Amino acid sequence: MTTGTTLDTAPGGVFADAGTGSEGLDRYRFIHDAVRSAMDSLMNESMSRATWKECALLIEQISHQIARGQVHAADQFVDIATQEAAAGIGSRLRTKSPEEELAAHLGVSKSEIRRRLGVAEGLRDRLDGYGESVGSRLPLVADVFMNGDMSLLAASTMVREINKAATVADGVEGVDVEATREGMEAALVGAHKTGGCPLVNTVAKNWLNRLNTPDMKPTEEIKRQFQGLHWLGRKYGLNHGEFYLDDEQWATLMAGSSFEANPRIKSNFDSEGAVVDPDSDSLAGADRDAEGASDACFRGDEDVPEDLKDRRTRPQKLADGLVRSVKVALESAKLPLNGGLRPQVMVAIDLDTLQGRLAAEGTFLSHSAQLGPVDPGMIRQLACNAQLLPVMLNGEGKVLDVGEPKRLFTTQQRRILYARDLGCTAPGCTVPADGCDAHHVLEWSKGGPTTIDNGALVCHHHHQLVHESDWIINIAQGVPYWIPPKSVDPEQKPLRNQHFRHGLNS
Repeated sequence: MTTGTTLDTAPGGVFADAGTGSEGLDRYRFIHDAVRSAMDSLMNESMSRATWKECALLIEQISHQIARGQVHAADQFVDIATQEAAAGIGSRLRTKSPEEELAAHLGVSKSEIRRRLGVAEGLRDRLDGYGESVGSRLPLVADVFMNGDMSLLAASTMVREINKAATVADGVEGVDVEATREGMEAALVGAHKTGGCPLVNTVAKNWLNRLNTPDMKPTEEIKRQFQGLHWLGRKYGLNHGEFYLDDEQWATLMAGSSFEANPRIKSNFDSEGAVVDPDSDSLAGADRDAEGASDACFRGDEDVPEDLKDRRTRPQKLADGLVRSVKVALESAKLPLNGGLRPQVMVAIDLDTLQGRLAAEGTFLSHSAQLGPVDPGMIRQLACNAQLLPVMLNGEGKVLDVGEPKRLFTTQQRRILYARDLGCTAPGCTVPADGCDAHHVLEWSKGGPTTIDNGALVCHHHHQLVHESDWIINIAQGVPYWIPPKSVDPEQKPLRNQHFRHGLNS
């Protein structure tokens, strides 16, 4: 790295003439001990409110200087490690990337190391074709950060958002990329001086919104930076994320999910329950018209209890429709194999937990390969349609025995249930058979057999309801009846779906 005004500190800075090898480390150990001693003393200080305010400012400024060191040290380590790898030095012994190695050594996340490296990359001096320094691409941000007047978070935000804006500007006709970068940099540095990080975020969003015109065409670089599914974490107990898709991907996504929110659903089963080829012309009788209903799950019968009615919003239905399409794909055996196995949702649960017994001792296991620890109720619901593999473990988690995989309802049994029920058996529901799960009336985990007399079709919404509430399904003369809890109907009068089998007597 060449000497300049960004990451390689000017004379007198914290990195200036630090020495090499153990001499350099000794100097930083001395600084570490001095800072630690000062912080120990701070814990016993007694000062006025105004003095504490100034003290907090000084400590914040110290943290900014430390952030400079964090960025520089990470950049230097990765730079040297990359050069060594290119030269083949120690490559056979290296099992982690430089970023992973440093993150593990420091006890921080890889994303934190990437953030430091992003600031280093965005603020460092650039070289021209003759090896001469031409300064930082973001000189205003570099000056403020290297003077210790800006936090690592603020610098990282500016570098990231300005890079985004430059990428987007490149896809907008008539917009000068360099002018955009310079103008936005000046605006963000000014916003930081006036209102700190919150105002920086607001101004950055405003710049991106101005560039985001409806007629812009995404360049390959825009796609590389933005396109895809982005998981943002957990929020309100739900998995939160965002997606950026091109027009073809968006059209495909909507085609695969919007049927759930469509009040006119076509099933792949005729009025007698026979399977209809969706590619043939003989779809007569397959149109399950919801008769003017506002959604695909509840027809609007006035005598249906409120908690059986589908109150999902359109976004909820679109999400359920998308998941249903993915489930169909997972069950199709047409997706690429992974180690000889079809892509699938993998979960593990101990027998006591599966059967609803909470042991005072022992190992509690309720885990998803995709999500980590999950609610056992979700796994019990999945168990209605899953392939189960019994595995016996000892107390240390060692496999002692593996049983034969058990697929619960077979394909033939599902066909019979499709022909019998035609769709979701919940009163008032209009979701057709191919949008339903085969549910064990008496849960399999509680000893319920996998038979037609113990099976009923339920849509995703009502499948959750029956597992999470006191509603009971009872099969009488081959017809599934839903028994409401006493809190809904003290007489617990049995109810059945009138939509698919309207010719039957109640």
